[in-house]
Amino acid sequence: MRLFRKGSTPITLVGNDEIYFILQGGSGEGQILDPLTFDRFLTDEADLSAIPETFRHQVNSVMVVPDYWLGNISFPFQSRKRSLVEAFLERKLRADFPEIPEVKDFYEYFFHQAGENETAVYAYFLREPTFFQLYDQLVRSNLHPRRITTPAFLWESQLKERLPDFHKGGNAFVHILSNECFLYFFFEGHFLFSRQITLPEFQEGPSDQIETLTYEINQSLYLFSQKAKAEIDRVYVASFGHVEAGELSEKLGREVEEVPGLEEELTKVSTTIGQPGLLSGLYLPDLSQSQKFLSISHKLIEKEQQWKPVQKVGIAVGFVLLLLLVGEGVLLWQWSRPVGTETTPGGGAKAREAVVALRQYNEALDLFLTESKRPSAGKTIINLARSLPEDVWIKEMVVETEPTPGVALTGTVRAEKPSQFRETLSELLDGLKDHFEGTRSLGLQDIDVDTGNCKAVDGGQSCVIALEFGLP
Repeated sequence: MRLFRKGSTPITLVGNDEIYFILQGGSGEGQILDPLTFDRFLTDEADLSAIPETFRHQVNSVMVVPDYWLGNISFPFQSRKRSLVEAFLERKLRADFPEIPEVKDFYEYFFHQAGENETAVYAYFLREPTFFQLYDQLVRSNLHPRRITTPAFLWESQLKERLPDFHKGGNAFVHILSNECFLYFFFEGHFLFSRQITLPEFQEGPSDQIETLTYEINQSLYLFSQKAKAEIDRVYVASFGHVEAGELSEKLGREVEEVPGLEEELTKVSTTIGQPGLLSGLYLPDLSQSQKFLSISHKLIEKEQQWKPVQKVGIAVGFVLLLLLVGEGVLLWQWSRPVGTETTPGGGAKAREAVVALRQYNEALDLFLTESKRPSAGKTIINLARSLPEDVWIKEMVVETEPTPGVALTGTVRAEKPSQFRETLSELLDGLKDHFEGTRSLGLQDIDVDTGNCKAVDGGQSCVIALEFGLP
């Protein structure tokens, strides 16, 4: 595992009230620029001239923030529709953190089984006010981080690769350095919380270190049982020779295992991050592979990334169609030349070849014209607006053009009484059937109503609804 490779990802690290920028050297080693304190970086006069221009305008840059800047939440949710989950989650974050309106833009979530027949959602979100100040300053300085992650997420990806039972039950990972220790706790393969422990200097006696470590781990195990309502099943350690796993097992009264191959691989890393505090315990994996670790992005950036493939396909189809039209124009021009040219040597054969080529171009053109008739996002939005009754408002809509064209939307419906609510939904379905062929078979049973999210509005009730339907 190499810490930095040629063309690797620019990294912004946050720790100890300082911000670090890591660049890659010519031979692949990591170069850490002189850190900037938060007070110095967040001023309008911050001097960023020491940061090379190559670090700026990067589309894959990563920001690593402390674990405690994260919050997490888990709640039962039977529907797996992203529009419903995200609408619910954003409302809850706004309600829980009214003083930080930006919190709704920085979260990530996944579904998991909470019981035999119960689906739940587990979400992480950024809640530290300092983060939002740093993020805004980075954006203004063209050091825009595309993905935000934490040391715990990076370790989670490493442990999943090495521990086959990591997704089962509770796991603790103890990362020991000379005078610091980082404790990470995971439940069912997902990060729960972490702690950073300062150990006595080794010169004061190794027994003092092991005693302090044992006490802190026991305290953390108790905290884990309170948070997860379960006990730790396995304890793993990476001590790099500072503490023996057997000695720690004896002190804790339970088995402590070394992570297979972890220490051997990390000691081969040519460059490590030897700064104090958080950074001293952080060996970065290859951050250019975003699929390996969990990260959080601004929701606008996520949507931008989702639309990029559609834009690229549209440009490619338009370009090929233009080439076909130009080619057909050239062939038509050649075909329109005087018939007498066929009397020249080889003229008849060339004419036949032109006819065959023209037929092939016409067939290809017909194919692309058929593809161009696929539903467009703009036309879909206009038709949807025409379909809406007066008391229905759209909150969010996702239009998929491939591989299966369709629309997923969430909105609110206002009505003074249940019968009016049903009539409004029927009007919505009638409007959709008039403007979208794919909705002919839709009925009231196809509309999901979030009855737990209805509220009184102007003498009536306003409820959240969700609907999905296909496009031809």
